[in-house]
Amino acid sequence: MPIENVLFHIVDPPPYIDGVKINSPHYLCKIILGPSSSRRYTIVVSQYEKSTTIYYTLRAYATCPFTLTKIYDPYIIEKQLTDEWKGVTAGGCPNHPVTYSNNPKFKIEIESSSGNNQLLVELKGPKQYQLGIEAIIMQVNDETITAPFRSKSSGSYRSGYVILELENIPAGILRLIPSTFLPNQEGPFILAVKSSAPINMSRI
Repeated sequence: MPIENVLFHIVDPPPYIDGVKINSPHYLCKIILGPSSSRRYTIVVSQYEKSTTIYYTLRAYATCPFTLTKIYDPYIIEKQLTDEWKGVTAGGCPNHPVTYSNNPKFKIEIESSSGNNQLLVELKGPKQYQLGIEAIIMQVNDETITAPFRSKSSGSYRSGYVILELENIPAGILRLIPSTFLPNQEGPFILAVKSSAPINMSRI
C-alpha cells in the first residue's frame, strides 16, 4: 500500500504478519526479505482492547539501509452527520436502480484554491447490513481543471463500516450517497467526512 495511506480494514488485504497479542512489555517481529519480497511495509501498533492510554517506543533494526517514518495525516477538517434509512429512503445498492436514487444524499462543498484536495468518507451503520458509499462530482469551480472521475464507489459492500478515499479532488461540489446492499434495510447511520481543505456538508 502507498506509504501515505492509513490502514482502515485490517483484514483486507490480510496482514503479511499478524502478531499474537501477548501481555508483555516487549514484542518482537521479524521480517525475512527474499529477492522477490516487497520493499515497503506498513506497521500497525495496537492493543487488544481500547482500555487505556499506552506510551510505547518502536525500534527497528535491519541488515540493509531502510527508513522508518510515521504516516502523514493530511486531514485538517472533519464534519459528521447522523441520519437514517427509513421507508422509501432505504433504497439499497445500485443493483436496484428503481429504488437506489431514493437513498439519502449529501452535498459536500470544497472551498479551496487547490485542485489536489484529499477526502476520507466514513460510513458507520448497523453491523447486520452491508454498507457502501458513492461519490459523484457535481461541479468543478475551475473550468480549466478536469475532474479525476465522474463517480467513484467504496467497492465491495462491508458489514457495518466502510470508507471511501478520494484524492486529487478539485474545489467544487460532491454528492455522497450512502446505501445498504438490499432495499428496505432500515436503520440509523453516521456519515463522517475528513478533508485536507475547508468543506461544508449538508443533507440534500
